[in-house]
Amino acid sequence: MKKYIYILLATISIAFWYACTPPLEGVTLKLPESVKTSNIIVQFKPDNATAGDLPANISIKIAGKDSAKVVNIVGIKDFKVKQNVLALAASPDVTPSTNNPINFIVVAQADGYLKSTTPVTLTSTKDLNLVIELIKISAPSTGISVVQQPATVSSAGTTSAAITVSTPSTNTVPSQATVVIPAGVSVKDGAGSPVGGALNIVVTKADAAKTDVQIPLSEISKTVNDNNQPIQDFSVTPIVGVEVEITNDQNQKVKSFSGEITIKTEIPVGAVDPSTNQPLKVGDQMAITSFDEDTKVFKYEGPANITTNAAGKLEVSGTVNHLTQFFFASMKSLKVEVPNNATPEQIKAVIVKAAQDLSTPENPVTITKEQLAVFKTYSLSFGGSIGQYADEVFNISFEFTDNTNTDFSTSDRTNSLTTDKTLKNIVIRNVLGAVITTATNFTDTNITVDIPASPNFVNFIANLSCPAGQTTNADNIQVYSSAPGKEAYLYLGKARRDGDGITIKGTTTLLQRKGTYDFKFVVGSTNFYYKNKTVSSGADFTITSTMPDALCF
Repeated sequence: MKKYIYILLATISIAFWYACTPPLEGVTLKLPESVKTSNIIVQFKPDNATAGDLPANISIKIAGKDSAKVVNIVGIKDFKVKQNVLALAASPDVTPSTNNPINFIVVAQADGYLKSTTPVTLTSTKDLNLVIELIKISAPSTGISVVQQPATVSSAGTTSAAITVSTPSTNTVPSQATVVIPAGVSVKDGAGSPVGGALNIVVTKADAAKTDVQIPLSEISKTVNDNNQPIQDFSVTPIVGVEVEITNDQNQKVKSFSGEITIKTEIPVGAVDPSTNQPLKVGDQMAITSFDEDTKVFKYEGPANITTNAAGKLEVSGTVNHLTQFFFASMKSLKVEVPNNATPEQIKAVIVKAAQDLSTPENPVTITKEQLAVFKTYSLSFGGSIGQYADEVFNISFEFTDNTNTDFSTSDRTNSLTTDKTLKNIVIRNVLGAVITTATNFTDTNITVDIPASPNFVNFIANLSCPAGQTTNADNIQVYSSAPGKEAYLYLGKARRDGDGITIKGTTTLLQRKGTYDFKFVVGSTNFYYKNKTVSSGADFTITSTMPDALCF
């Protein structure tokens, strides 16, 4: 289940990574004019530790509207994964901006893993670090079950027979989720065009008792009912999450159907209503909701009662005509947003309107005062010595007064979180897990946290040279260091040429002053190393060495 924003599986989250220690690759090449801006460094990693190492043969295709505008970091259209890293860039002849974004899709495939289709949007010349977590079909994360199944429809996208796809019953997720697409139904993409030919269907189920399943409130642009009409904002506490993704060989993504399809899920054994802590039972009313990660629309699909299926298990079933992420929650966990300091008359009006919005003739809904909530959006920015941290990733934890927390990783310097909970602390860590600072005692939802100066802030400077009579155009060099206590390399960031000489400069707070490290520099397909170098005790750390022959001409 992908892209539940820092919630379920953050298949695409800005983060740090460790890459396996590689051998020296003496690839001889003459670099074209280097790509100066809009570099995208994609790190592939397993979605969980039990999945083991990724295979070496990850194949890559760049698809989507602006795929022609994407090259690798040496300016050519040769997309290969090296040590689980894919280096991309915007073509040198285009400049992405908010008004002229570059939209493309990174399609990754490997034997035994789910096909990954990750949309990327560039809106500036700022570099981007992405992590794509690949899901091993036989070893998903605890609380997750997944199935990948092929199917075929006509060139017009119409099913000739019913298609049924069910997640497996596993040790961690014994309950199943099922999708049924009837015969004679046409499948369409977001533009309404038919999605025809061979299809790849992926259904993922998540058990909220074993993995975090929440709805990304900060991402929601609009809340609608089953008729797509705007309604009062609300939230629910999911018990089960189900995601369905269907694509064809041309990487078209199915978004809608000409008729209704069925989404149903068994309720996990022992599941309780989080609002009452009582076991769920036949007849309990459930709310089916969805969140579309493309349109950012949160939709109330309707109420449904728990029944018993042929296997004797509790089950909830609903019909929809579109694809997205679906959430099944107890209706009693639903909370409706009310204005702060609302009068009794305003509260009564909210209750009446919410009940009207959420009810159907078959399943009337009752809203109680206990289901009202005042939502707040906390905005977080940074001050103090934030400049020392350049584009380093922070691991941020919002801790609430009910002893729950929401965690996410980001290199953005402005962030927001919408919740009906009261914020107690914000803890900010670096990618090594060390606490940078903790903020408390909030008097406003607009929060600025002053980042303290780092005792390990380092300007690293590499003075490089080519043999006499030769030069190089190497630039935008990715820099790694050995990580203390790990047989791996830690990504420090990107260093740039400074002036006409071959001087590469960058900054980091992740090295210990006086610490000894091995450094790796990566340009395209060429790696070169500086071994056993001790960082200076001051802010400036200089390496002087020669460039490998492959980078000189």
